[in-house]
Amino acid sequence: MGLSRFFVLAGIVLGLLGFVWVVRDQVGFGVRVAAALAKVVPGSPSSVLELGPAPRVTTIGYITRDGYELEADVYEPVGFDRLPAVVLVNGVEPEGRKYSGLVELADGLSRAGFVVLVPDALDYANYRVLPQDIGALVRGFQILQGRKTVDMDRVGFVGFSMGGSLAMVAAADPEIVDEVQMVAAVGSYFSLEAMIQAVTTKTVRTPNGYEFYEPDDYVWLITRNTLVSQVRDADDRSELFRIFSLPSPQPNPEAIHTFDPQGLGEQARSVYVMLTNREPDSVRPLVSKVRELMPGVFESISPKYHLDRITASISLLHDRNDPYVPVQESGRTFKMVGGSPPARLEILDVVQHAELAAPDLSPPVLFGSYIPGMWKLFRFVFDSLHGLVEVRATA
Repeated sequence: MGLSRFFVLAGIVLGLLGFVWVVRDQVGFGVRVAAALAKVVPGSPSSVLELGPAPRVTTIGYITRDGYELEADVYEPVGFDRLPAVVLVNGVEPEGRKYSGLVELADGLSRAGFVVLVPDALDYANYRVLPQDIGALVRGFQILQGRKTVDMDRVGFVGFSMGGSLAMVAAADPEIVDEVQMVAAVGSYFSLEAMIQAVTTKTVRTPNGYEFYEPDDYVWLITRNTLVSQVRDADDRSELFRIFSLPSPQPNPEAIHTFDPQGLGEQARSVYVMLTNREPDSVRPLVSKVRELMPGVFESISPKYHLDRITASISLLHDRNDPYVPVQESGRTFKMVGGSPPARLEILDVVQHAELAAPDLSPPVLFGSYIPGMWKLFRFVFDSLHGLVEVRATA
């Protein structure tokens, strides 16, 4: 066994010892959940982590609420019924439900005793989110509830990055709001406005003003595609994509020479002005103008406008130095929820946005932050998922 694997397993073992000490009556469940999570720790040998038989994986097709055809994979423990279940929602990843990290986590959660539905999104292949993705998640949740292996009163969402934000919005949907028991969101944003702020001005709003924050270029790609694709006029959409064809919000210098913003329709022109703005104080009024001309585009996929309706418990996890979504976003979500429904926020250094970081083997980091961080991470996952297990006992 390599040195890196040894230290990874050391973190896992210490986490399990914590489970034994703190939750002695739930050691079995703690071990299963820890093993499930450890499957996605870089360097962990899978052979010792596959507790229980491999789940049965079934691909299903269904029609979303808005009439789109989608597929999803369902992971089910063999030989059980009336189990807790989760809809696992990834961020914008072109591989969709077949993304290797997502497959590993779904497999691990199923071995831990959960039925897991992993749906495709409507258009992740083109690096964008659609308002109709919410209806797709709602329908996926209902389909999962209807599986014979599932206890329909113990179903929740687990989402990563943008997927966590969509999961929170879906959990507030009137069709299922009273049936969702839990939402766990990792590295997720509170409002699309904040992402516009980050990509166009390289700042994040704080109680004391603004702080410098430069997100990864991938955030610009997704934000641009998501917003521009909602412009009504097809010619205007093409023109905006031509102007904003670079991997940053800078207009393409080759295209700008033949571009006249006055030739755009009102919707597209407001988007152009918003995306070329570099002044932090101007973001809010420019976003308000776009919202006025394109109603629902921001609201439909921003938890900010839906959290007040959620009745499920909410668990939030964020990387302190997240390069995709500023950590302040989970703080804003937590503040808005305000303890009703129950909510928790954990900020860690052992994750990189929505994936686990490879361990730093230097002793000060390993013992000072990595192993304690892994304990906090395991406890976060344990507490979040154990809520679904406890529902049946208290029903």
